[in-house]
Amino acid sequence: MATVYTARQPRVGSAGGFGCGSRVPGASLPGERMGTRKKVHAFVRVRPTDDFAHEMIRYGDDKRSIDIHLKKDIRRGVVNNQQTDWSFKLDGVLHDASQDLVYETVAKDVVSQALDGYNGTIMCYGQTGAGKTYTMMGATENYKHRGILPRAVQQGETNRIIASHTMNKNSSRSHCIFTIYIEAHSRTLSEEKYITSKINLVDLAGSERLGKSGSKGQVLKEATYINKSLSFLEQAIIALGDQKRDHIPFRQCKLTHALKDSLGGNCNMVLVTNIYGEAAQLEETLSSLRFASRMKLVTTEPAINEKYDAERMVKNLEKELALLKQELAIHDSLTNRTFVTYDPMDEIQIAEINSQVRRYLEGTLDEIDIISLRQIKEVFNQFRVVLSQQEQEVESTLRRKYTLIDRNDFAAISAIQKAGLVDVDGHLVGEPEGQNFGLGVTPFSTKPGKKAKSKKTFKEPLRPDTPPSKPVAFEEFKNEQGSEINRIFKENKSILNERRKRASETTQHINAIKREIDVTKEALNFQKSLREKQGKYENKGLMIIDEEEFLLILKLKDLKKQYRSEYQDLRDLRAEIQYCQHLVDQCRHRLLMEFDIWYNESFVIPEDMQMALKPGGSIRPGMVPVNRIVSLGEDDQDKFSQLQQRVLPEGPDSISFYNAKVKIEQKHNYLKTMMGLQQAHRK
Repeated sequence: MATVYTARQPRVGSAGGFGCGSRVPGASLPGERMGTRKKVHAFVRVRPTDDFAHEMIRYGDDKRSIDIHLKKDIRRGVVNNQQTDWSFKLDGVLHDASQDLVYETVAKDVVSQALDGYNGTIMCYGQTGAGKTYTMMGATENYKHRGILPRAVQQGETNRIIASHTMNKNSSRSHCIFTIYIEAHSRTLSEEKYITSKINLVDLAGSERLGKSGSKGQVLKEATYINKSLSFLEQAIIALGDQKRDHIPFRQCKLTHALKDSLGGNCNMVLVTNIYGEAAQLEETLSSLRFASRMKLVTTEPAINEKYDAERMVKNLEKELALLKQELAIHDSLTNRTFVTYDPMDEIQIAEINSQVRRYLEGTLDEIDIISLRQIKEVFNQFRVVLSQQEQEVESTLRRKYTLIDRNDFAAISAIQKAGLVDVDGHLVGEPEGQNFGLGVTPFSTKPGKKAKSKKTFKEPLRPDTPPSKPVAFEEFKNEQGSEINRIFKENKSILNERRKRASETTQHINAIKREIDVTKEALNFQKSLREKQGKYENKGLMIIDEEEFLLILKLKDLKKQYRSEYQDLRDLRAEIQYCQHLVDQCRHRLLMEFDIWYNESFVIPEDMQMALKPGGSIRPGMVPVNRIVSLGEDDQDKFSQLQQRVLPEGPDSISFYNAKVKIEQKHNYLKTMMGLQQAHRK
């Protein structure tokens, strides 16, 4: 692990100590837009050998593909479905490449972008002896044979345990992850923003099978753990390549947990797959190339790691604040406003502004002089304070004079109505103004010096003692006066139910098509993943797929077309349902409204009022509230008042005296009732 601090200055084209070389076509990284999702770059480096299998391994003309061909095993008989051809698309094939060319192709751009704040990871994968450690570390005998890691970090190599087996005399028996931390600051000391990044250089242990390595004892045990960790790594890569997977198993082993930020994170990821070019190692070569194909399915999202130096930010803000204060002081001196201060206000200044606001509201101050923005904010704040104080004073005055009752407290309202303090409309029943018994509407008969006149009472209507119940009356209304409205209501409701039934059936059909689409997609994705794992086969630049995958593609296309057609029908049905529902609601409202008018005029309104409600009368049917009509008659309170005025002496003061006495008794009854309600609430 190392930390490198650099200054943000223009860089030289190549890293020091590494020569320039020709680049593999199509292998450059800078052309891709950073900050968006991109796939992992995968390269293949073939170890030079005198026994290269030319008839089995072929490279594409663009140096970006590799084809594997196997002869069929005749021992399996005539019917032999053994796969013999594989094709792998990569970002570059390095065959007989020097260390300089490998660095230029694989690592140079990752390191350059790391200096700009992007994280990077370079990983070497392959069987033992294929050249992973040589690619990453190089050889110490010759300066030109250095690997991706600089010579200064070779001290990390001394901590690795090595052992010998049939594949490699000095096989690395562990994974090596070397991390370089980079922190780049500007040479300008006032710049608070800086960038950080890290480069993970990963040299994985060999991925060969245990049978080929010939390991025994402790080396066999180590190989078992190595293969297990590599299996977990492959499982994590397969999960990252599957877009439907929500959980990625990074915590299965230390290797995947350490590479969590590199695999699918915000970094530039490059994989170098080292393979043998010999026929005897072709099975392990296929396994390594499949791993590279899976890795290409993984996407990352590189982003610049920007940070801010808190200490520098505070210093810069303090400097800016001091400059702004100096500019304000110069401006105030030029405009003869030297008495203006921009410091926070103290308690004395706030109290003075409060006094100015109160005098302005009382009318003793014509205007308030404005001298600064801070004072304007405080003036508005004091307006809010004064308003709040006045509201509290008004509420306190009302509470001292009246008893406030919540309009939603129906029990309390019922109690005070029984006590006679309010009428059925919620109005106070009180004395004339100035009598200290509340405000209300005083009957004209209580004026002093005049005798009370008896009101004319309505005759008892010749109707049944109790009107018919509303359900019975509603059925009669639907069959007679409201028959036409009821018929239209039933027709609209029938149409609405029919549209809802069709919409339900269409919805079920759409859901069935959607389930079939999901099943077809899963089968198609399985076929694609199987083809990618086995290698892509091309013929004259065209991708060749089997018949089963082709039929699945056609089926999916037909299902999507059917789904779109059914969904459009469902949208049309929903629009019709909404319109029909609106018509049904209108008919229902009209039916109920006409029924209420008919019921009230037939059974509730007194017969004496029927003449005024007939055609040509002064009152239109349905326009007079029923509670106002039925309350035109005398109640018990009116009868008591009239009787009291008739039997009282002729003196004008006696009427007010007895009214005051009655009011006091009503208040006593109200207080007694309220105390009973409070005790009931406590229980």
